[in-house]
Amino acid sequence: MNLASFDLNLLVAFDALMTERSVTRAGQKIGLSQPAMSAILRRLRESLQDELFERGGEGMRPTPRAIALSVPIRQILQQVRATLDPNPFDPSAAERRFRIATNDLAVALFLPPLSQALREWSSGITFELLQADEERAFDLLESGNADIAVGPFTTKHDHFHSVLLFDAPFACAMRANHPLAGKSLTLEDFAATSQISIAQRGDPVRAVDRILAEAGLKRRIAFTVPHYLTVPFLLATTDLLAVIPTKLVERFGATEGIVIADAPFARLTVPTLMLWSSTANDDTGNAWLRTVLLKIAADYSLDHWNKETLSQPCKVSGAQ
Repeated sequence: MNLASFDLNLLVAFDALMTERSVTRAGQKIGLSQPAMSAILRRLRESLQDELFERGGEGMRPTPRAIALSVPIRQILQQVRATLDPNPFDPSAAERRFRIATNDLAVALFLPPLSQALREWSSGITFELLQADEERAFDLLESGNADIAVGPFTTKHDHFHSVLLFDAPFACAMRANHPLAGKSLTLEDFAATSQISIAQRGDPVRAVDRILAEAGLKRRIAFTVPHYLTVPFLLATTDLLAVIPTKLVERFGATEGIVIADAPFARLTVPTLMLWSSTANDDTGNAWLRTVLLKIAADYSLDHWNKETLSQPCKVSGAQ
């Protein structure tokens, strides 16, 4: 591609389309009419040689190519804004507390790399992690009591800006000496074995429940817990099963003796998003924080944590 002939304003339009998933709303966001925005989308498709967005039941659905481009383009735009800002945020000299509304899983994933990176920034930068389910996260953003929110948000959030951080893979887990360990589980095995349920929105087991219902089966729930991080310790001392993030099995597999089971359903993933309010969009400190978390998500390889583990065979497809 010849950058000299590429209109960089197209990247601004692309970012608006990724955020709004609507030509009309994206145009309103950057001050263009619907016909003008449609014309820009045509130019984007021609320049990038991809459809980029397809019509779906809930607005425009990005193609795999658009999803792959979304994070690097968002990073580029944030870096340009920060560079041109007359009062740029300087992390080496700033005195600021950032508040992140999130769940326990995101805290476990992001806090270690955040703490490792702290030494590169001013000692005046601190972080407050606010435990929040989906509704509370929205409330904290709207009230200004959180700078950003991170989580598997499932309801519409048109009034917030958002970007996909990663797709977290989940797997069926059990203790290594479980009676079913080493066996390829059938749907009947899975349904008949008592399990731990996690009471959080976005939990992917809802897709498994649909598969079971089609087969006339239903999970046996022994415990319902509010947090993912409690599950490995319960699995270690019981004959229970649980569908949890693969990363937790990697982290606690050796210490708690838990393993991934050969499950009777397709690979499950949960999209984890980063949200922020319109009032914070042009704040250079907030933009810096978003760039940091995007970089952590990319460097940490959160979308393909363990290729060997994730290549385990699956017996039944259909999980969405």
